[in-house]
Amino acid sequence: MTIVTGSKKANLGQMRALAREFIRPSRPKDPEHDFVNVFQKCRQDISELLGQRINDARVMVLGCGYNYPDVVLWSTVVDAVVGVDVRRVFWRNGLGHLYESLRRDGRGRFRSIGESIYRRRGYPAYCRRLRGLSGTYLDFAHQDLISYDGKSLPFADGSFDVICSNAVLEHVSDLATLAREMRRVTKEGGVSYHLWHNYYSLSGGHVNDRLAFERPWGHLLGDPDVALHLGLSGTYLNKMLPSDIVKNLSNSFHSVSVFQVDRDHRKKGIDRAFSYEGERRLSPDLEDRLSPIARETLLTRAYLLVGRR
Repeated sequence: MTIVTGSKKANLGQMRALAREFIRPSRPKDPEHDFVNVFQKCRQDISELLGQRINDARVMVLGCGYNYPDVVLWSTVVDAVVGVDVRRVFWRNGLGHLYESLRRDGRGRFRSIGESIYRRRGYPAYCRRLRGLSGTYLDFAHQDLISYDGKSLPFADGSFDVICSNAVLEHVSDLATLAREMRRVTKEGGVSYHLWHNYYSLSGGHVNDRLAFERPWGHLLGDPDVALHLGLSGTYLNKMLPSDIVKNLSNSFHSVSVFQVDRDHRKKGIDRAFSYEGERRLSPDLEDRLSPIARETLLTRAYLLVGRR
């Protein structure tokens, strides 16, 4: 849904929503989740798939994020790791660089100051907690982090044994091109390992948990409050179905395996504790309104896609 910027009501709603987001305590990603559910499970899976010592591997973390936890954690395990993202500034670059980046994107002076402070608060504690969980020193300052245009990966052919990502593919507008690029820079026999947050799930609209539970599947139903939140975040989400994702990856990688996974990255049919997302909220009326999307698709939070070069 498009918000009409000329509407005073819409503008007032945007300002109120932005104010609520700013005064709410900053909530960077949960370090326990990032370490236990994301990194450790990814490391275990890739160790079994790779066919070589994981310590000798070269890894690319695609869409490494502002605070790049996977890059830092992989750096303690493998021969080399590179973080790649479309963003132009990372946490290690400091407050000043973040402010300048926001100004270059067209934000006003005061908004840039506010956003810079808001984005950075909470991360020192996050880093300390991640170090405690890992049981080793984690170096956030000296990692190989590269900005790219979202299309051409700036690496030579066959540069990596592993390419992995977490909740990145749903933000890609041209997955076919990206898949070809990932194939190009992956060594023969290398592994491509990606968790895709399903757009059609309860949380697929990438709004906060409160709003997702209050307005279940609101991003699919055109709920105005959900649309307002998405408009403020500026987050791009593709609307690919599982079959679309598999088709795009299968054109570039062999033997693409697909697993349904839940919030804690537990796999259906493998991990006994696997659970669907929002099953109690999917009433018969809602399911009918969301037709023809399959119930299984609506209740699956994410898909893990694993392919081999």
